[in-house]
Amino acid sequence: MEGYDETTYGDRFADVYDDWYGDLTDTDACVATVAELCGGGPVLELGVGTGRLALPLADGGIAVTGVDASRAMLDALAAKPGSDRVATVLGDMADPPTGADRFAVVLVAYNTLFNLVDDGAQARCFRGAAARLADGGCFVVEAFVPNDDAGAVDVVAPKQVTADKVVLSVSRTDPTRQLVTGQYVDITEAGVRLRPWHLRWSTPDQLDEMAAAAGLAPAHRWAGWDRTPFGPTSATHVTVYRPT
Repeated sequence: MEGYDETTYGDRFADVYDDWYGDLTDTDACVATVAELCGGGPVLELGVGTGRLALPLADGGIAVTGVDASRAMLDALAAKPGSDRVATVLGDMADPPTGADRFAVVLVAYNTLFNLVDDGAQARCFRGAAARLADGGCFVVEAFVPNDDAGAVDVVAPKQVTADKVVLSVSRTDPTRQLVTGQYVDITEAGVRLRPWHLRWSTPDQLDEMAAAAGLAPAHRWAGWDRTPFGPTSATHVTVYRPT
């Protein structure tokens, strides 16, 4: 998508992210699972955004570092109560600038890995995560499971319609390149606001291949944070990767 870079999503969505996506997944189950996996050790969240997960993790006494490419997202996090307990870093989540720090869990939640659309960026993220794991640590990935039978699709659909606002969702899917590009067109009497987004999806098998190249292997794969067993009809997965 011309004019789109690693900061675009966060900069365009920071002001609506909590309203639109605050209840994306089971936050309580996610926090409980990550807290158990880290065993009291520090957690690094990639694509921390406005702190949907980082803040409750920190509230539980876990040392959390959050990386995001968008200053607007980090500013939104910083404006919230308790944000002083989350260390934030502005930078590329595929190669987070966290120095020599090592983490019990590196977490990338809710399809955030798929925001890395450049060739090789997701594989670089796996390598970066593996390099930042403490002994006994794990890399945890939450993502949707692509539909292998989906064809090329153009979609225009209403997301929100009120007396004062219309939000249209416009997207185009290219299955041969595993890419989806889209815009939320936010229309009010004051004008139009464009909120672009861009995803490159990977299948669980493709993610496992990236993991193997980074010296990691799946230790657990669940259908969700409640640890429901993963199966052939699962629409999402939570996978825990550990060093081999």
